[in-house]
Amino acid sequence: MVESSTDILAQFQHLQKSGMLDSLEDMQRENKELNRIISDMVQLVSYTGVDSMLRFLISKFLDYFIPQTLVVIVKQPRNDSLQQYHFKRLTKTRDFIKESSFYTLKEFFDTHTNTYQSGEAVSFKSIEKEFAADTFESDFLSLRPNLIIPLMGIGGVYGIIIMGDKIVGNEYTINELDYMHRMFSILAITMQNELHYETSITDPKTGLFTYDYFFKRIQEKIASARRYNTSSAILMLDIDHFKIFNDKYGHLAGDKVLVALAQALQHTVREDDCVARFGGEEFSILLSECAPDSLFIVAERIRKAVSEIELYEKEQKLQITVSIGGCMIEAFRGITPKYIFKRADQALYYSKETGRNRSTIFTIGLLGRALMENQADENDRPV
Repeated sequence: MVESSTDILAQFQHLQKSGMLDSLEDMQRENKELNRIISDMVQLVSYTGVDSMLRFLISKFLDYFIPQTLVVIVKQPRNDSLQQYHFKRLTKTRDFIKESSFYTLKEFFDTHTNTYQSGEAVSFKSIEKEFAADTFESDFLSLRPNLIIPLMGIGGVYGIIIMGDKIVGNEYTINELDYMHRMFSILAITMQNELHYETSITDPKTGLFTYDYFFKRIQEKIASARRYNTSSAILMLDIDHFKIFNDKYGHLAGDKVLVALAQALQHTVREDDCVARFGGEEFSILLSECAPDSLFIVAERIRKAVSEIELYEKEQKLQITVSIGGCMIEAFRGITPKYIFKRADQALYYSKETGRNRSTIFTIGLLGRALMENQADENDRPV
């Protein structure tokens, strides 16, 4: 028996009066939002690198809200160094705050693990009452913290997120807090996994990449050059008279020089470039998308940046200079990472033998393409 349009209309009106249609619409909206959250979580898990994870989260926050400030502070797995990421209106800045605030909040959440969950946003006003009036310094309070989010790992709290007020609107809504909790709880897991991976491929003293990782990156650049005709380059650096720092001032001073140089190199090159420590006082840089005519310019910029490092030991300024050698990564048949290292090392040796504190770039002449396959050196010329 076919129902008449009158019967169907009557049923619809009955459902409408009972409120079941409104409930159905609410369920549809909730399912749509849940699917969106699940999609965002799946994407977040796929990212590698803390910077990439944070950039993705920020792009998603733009769909919900814009905080005045967003600060992420992360403790490295094998030492007490902190990495800080500061954003104002979701734009990255170079600001930083004193480490004491991080450790104060870390200790608080570590002692209240049964009360708070990883990734859960907690009102700063609610936990501020647990501390003395002068606990948090002005640099932290200037952020006007609204929410504090702990990132918990296997060993306890390893990260703290600080969020200021929203630019538009009043307090964060329940839906916004729920979204944050879900995303930050996933971030806590993916970020810790990434940090442990980074630990396995970085030098513990300088935080730069290891030789093995650098070797792998060179292989990737060779393959890219062959397939896509990309242009990359390698620079090798050696600290001039490094033994003097250790003999005259002690090995602690030598370590300070290594760390200062590592920081200078990281600040001088681009994010896509790869800086590695090969051991001792030798470093290497992989320059992505570097044209042959600009390689010497880049090397000189790095050399001058190193010479401007201000470092003191026993009230005496330490003068740091480096010798640099480099070459392009070209896709000749049979070329290997070891051969590229050999060419860059020969250029570095030339810099050291001709006075140090200088840059040398080996280039290949027109006939060099045929000779290179046989690893002939006759046609190389230093710049």
